[in-house]
Amino acid sequence: MRSHALATIGVVAALVVGCASATSSTAPSSSAASQGAVDSTGTPGSATGTASAQTSTGDIPPGRGIAEGGGGPMSYTFREEWRRARAEAQKWRSGAYLISGSGQYVNDDGVPNSWSLRFIDKADADAVLLVDIDPWGKVTQTRQITGGGVVSFVGQYTQRMPYDIIDSDKAVELGKAALAATYNLAKTKEPSLGLNFSELDGSGPYWTYTLFYESTAEYVSVHVHAVTSAVTPVS
Repeated sequence: MRSHALATIGVVAALVVGCASATSSTAPSSSAASQGAVDSTGTPGSATGTASAQTSTGDIPPGRGIAEGGGGPMSYTFREEWRRARAEAQKWRSGAYLISGSGQYVNDDGVPNSWSLRFIDKADADAVLLVDIDPWGKVTQTRQITGGGVVSFVGQYTQRMPYDIIDSDKAVELGKAALAATYNLAKTKEPSLGLNFSELDGSGPYWTYTLFYESTAEYVSVHVHAVTSAVTPVS
């Protein structure tokens, strides 16, 4: 199980880059930042790229809004957050599209403390835009990665995320139920979600739902196929 934990942490690390703490926004690792130029001014750069051909039909389905405390500020599931983050990314480059995303300390509604979404505008990417967005739909930071840092986010199997993915609330429901069959959820913490294609063979896209299991001090995960909803253990 310990070797499984290390493999799982590697998967999560590829999806969740540089999460600092439960109260901080997800940020790129210092090693990735040091490899390329990073624009951390809080607004996207003004560079213009060539838009990729649209490979998905329709558009991102709306996400779900959740009123906190029955009447507080609305928080949102991933698809709504994606719609808002994409609008910000397309101020950077008009053809920007999502390739991956991650969120830490995600609740049962599929809402984390913050999302970090990664966008490029062409397969042969020369830059990556990281967009942090809070649960209430506000973009809190954008950072452009260029140069050698791009390879930390873009690889052989990087693809455009299709629009027709299941939302984060459904991913949590399925992932949590799958892990509950093996683990005592009362002894787990640090739930997280990552959205990506497999870095091994390009399959997916997958939601990866991860928990820290206190009894054995390891991270345990399942893949939830983001289109078909099929659930498989992380190997």
